[in-house]
Amino acid sequence: MSGNPDRTRDLLRLKDIWEGLGLNVSAMQGWQDRGRTGGNTFEVLGCHHTGDPFDIDRVLRDGRPDLSGPLCNVALHANGDAVLVASGLANHFGVATWSNGRSLGVEATGPQKTGTKFPNLDAYVRLAAGFCIFKGNADPRQVVRDDVGIPVRLVAAHKEVAVFKDNPKRYGRKPDPDFDEPGQSLASALPHGFSVQGNLQLIDAFRDQVHALINSGENDVTEAELRKVVREEIQNVLDGQARRVQGIISWERYLEVLLEAARKN
Repeated sequence: MSGNPDRTRDLLRLKDIWEGLGLNVSAMQGWQDRGRTGGNTFEVLGCHHTGDPFDIDRVLRDGRPDLSGPLCNVALHANGDAVLVASGLANHFGVATWSNGRSLGVEATGPQKTGTKFPNLDAYVRLAAGFCIFKGNADPRQVVRDDVGIPVRLVAAHKEVAVFKDNPKRYGRKPDPDFDEPGQSLASALPHGFSVQGNLQLIDAFRDQVHALINSGENDVTEAELRKVVREEIQNVLDGQARRVQGIISWERYLEVLLEAARKN
């Protein structure tokens, strides 16, 4: 197994953001060192569901007989808790118009066979919003690739990128996640020579909810939280080596300067 120190740092930052949005975040033992390889990036959030109404952490960690683990970077439990699974490359998108190596994969428990389809939908929205905040308050609807049948967005559903191995220009191989919400439904021929087998509903409504949360003000941080983040970033830059900054006599004053700059912006 091979983790990724850069993505470990990213996931720890995401953990702080997610907890600031009200999510409970834990971690599997060894998650920092887990992954197929370590050369992955987190350019897009890949949204999945396991198809099970109960949590299957062992499978997400170790894989299945037909697919080696890890199967995601983060698991979202039925009760809304998030769990860090792997910092390295995970098997989640598979054959797709966007690669595993350039995406953070989330596997949510669900859908339920009775009652609310996604009992953890609010947590899913917050998790996706946290990723967008991590990306600089980016719009979840942002298109990152448009030369395919279904444009790949910053927050992408598995079904929106998954294609058939024997026909890499045909969608319909995967149905997840199915949030059972209004959204554009695609069928038949698509741009750039792509097509859909059956019908495929995009997760536009989900992305709209994520966008609304980002812009609702609920993600505002307190000054104490900002100080904590800035201290951690300073420590990362210094890598444990204390240095003076010209014209600033202490790190407390440095924090004040950064906070003043943040307020002006």
